[in-house]
Amino acid sequence: MSTALIVGGDQIDGIKQELSNFGITHINHWSGRKVGDGKKIIPHDTELIVLVTDWISHTFTHKIKQSAAKRGVRIVYTPNGPAALRTRLRQLHPAHDTEDECRVTFHQALH
Repeated sequence: MSTALIVGGDQIDGIKQELSNFGITHINHWSGRKVGDGKKIIPHDTELIVLVTDWISHTFTHKIKQSAAKRGVRIVYTPNGPAALRTRLRQLHPAHDTEDECRVTFHQALH
């Protein structure tokens, strides 16, 4: 099972679908707008963080970056929208063009 955390954004169904297309089976979401979001701890099983840059403050972004770096969790920065995320996920493994190949190699890249 691969787990991702989406940070930021409100309408994230397209982003969830893109992550699913790349083999992510469990997705958590923090909007970054709730008072307690800044105190949350990245779940222990998180392998990838998708930071939606259009919808998150610089302070919260900095906190997420620091926490991810300490844990060795990869971050993908993207504006809101599935097309931009798809491009960034494929950049993790540019040698593979088909979705099935991306799914397999993306999962391998996380480990």
